Order: sequence, then C-alpha cells, then structure tokens
Amino acid sequence: MSYRHPTAEEKAGFVQQKFDQIASHYDRFNDLITQGQHRWWKRVLVRRLGISPQARGLDLCCGTGDIAARVMPLLGTEGTLVAADFSPGMLRIAHQRLMSRPGAVRPLILTADAMRLPFQDGTLDFITIGYGLRNVRDLKGCLRELMRVLAPGGVLASLDVGRVRPRLLRPLAEFYLFQLVPRIGRLLQPGQDMFTYLPHSTLSYPHQDALKELLLEAAFTRVELVEFLFGASVIHLAHKDGG
Repeated sequence: MSYRHPTAEEKAGFVQQKFDQIASHYDRFNDLITQGQHRWWKRVLVRRLGISPQARGLDLCCGTGDIAARVMPLLGTEGTLVAADFSPGMLRIAHQRLMSRPGAVRPLILTADAMRLPFQDGTLDFITIGYGLRNVRDLKGCLRELMRVLAPGGVLASLDVGRVRPRLLRPLAEFYLFQLVPRIGRLLQPGQDMFTYLPHSTLSYPHQDALKELLLEAAFTRVELVEFLFGASVIHLAHKDGG
C-alpha cells in the first residue's frame, strides 16, 4: 500500500496519536538513525544558547525531555524551565527523566499546543525545539507565536532536519532517509507507520535557507545556522531584537 501523508487538518491529531504510540521507542530510534550523533547536536544547541542561571526558558515539543535534561544543570535557583509537549506518552517519559535528576532545577512539565502557548507576551528568555517545527500545522503561525512569548533579547534554538548541500551526496541521503530509516523504525515497532511519516514530513519542511528567511519574516534577527552532516541536520539560532 502506498503511503498517504496526513492533510493539514489531520496533522495535529495524527502526530499526537502516533507520538504517543512510539514514545517508548523514540530515544532508541534516534540513537540508531543518527548513530548517537543527535546527542552531540543537542549539546551544541544548548551550549550555543549561552543560558544564564536566572533565565526563563521553554523546551517546546520536548518529547522525552532530552534537551530539557541538558538545560536543567545550567539554571540556578532563580531560573525556570517549562518542558511542554502535546503527547501524553512523551510527557510521561520526560517526567520520569527530568524529575529524577539530582542537583538541578525542577521544570514545570505541561501539555501545550505550539500554536497557542500558555504564556504572556515577552516572558521567556529562550525557547528550544528539537525536531518539532516540521510537525506543526502552520509553520508561519507557530513562528509568530514563538516571537510573541520571547522577551526582548531572547533566543529561539531549533534543531531539525535540513537538506544535504553537496549535490553528489543527495541521492545517498535520500536513500537513507526514505528507505533505511523506516525499516529501522519498523524493526523496533513492527507495523508502525509513524516511522514512514517522519521522513516524509521533511518534504514539506523548508530548506534551511528558506527557514532562515521565514524566521526573518517573523521579525527574528541575527539568524545563525549550525549544520551537521553536510546540512542533513541543522540548528537555527534566531534572536529577538532588544534586551
């Protein structure tokens, strides 16, 4: 049977349901498809934020709490962190991971929609997102919402897929993404079509240069790119003016 990508109207419900179903396998899946490199990429993301001990932050689309766990030790007793996702299955794992870490600030863990964040304007110093922007139903609207809740001088850091820049390597990258990645996922959880959705979700996600332009259109400034694997994985660091 050929794969049918969810429509824009179906996307939110589909993603929420499917992430619930794969939550227990998600970390292992990421380790396998990146050969563990996603852990390094997340450390780079957090380091590039330059988090102060008093900062107020949000790890949006937090999944199992992998990025939040790296942020927590950098916050002092006056700092605050919210870890938010709309998948209850992911949040259960995040809660277990984050609440058991010794000597670190305890985050607030909550269910939230990236399109309607439960924060007042200009209240967050930083926002991190790992592999979440390509799953929102309205990317431009989500970027406007992130801009709204960031304080002047705040920073958005997003880690997600990009496009391999060397033309000669693109066929190899596409074969890996569309042929091998779903097979790896189905070895972990047979019959789960989320592992086919994840590669196909990259088709409608902007090239890293186009995403930079969208961030600038949303009034972010000084947008920086940090690329890995010839551009296959990318961190976007986008700053809100002021501060």
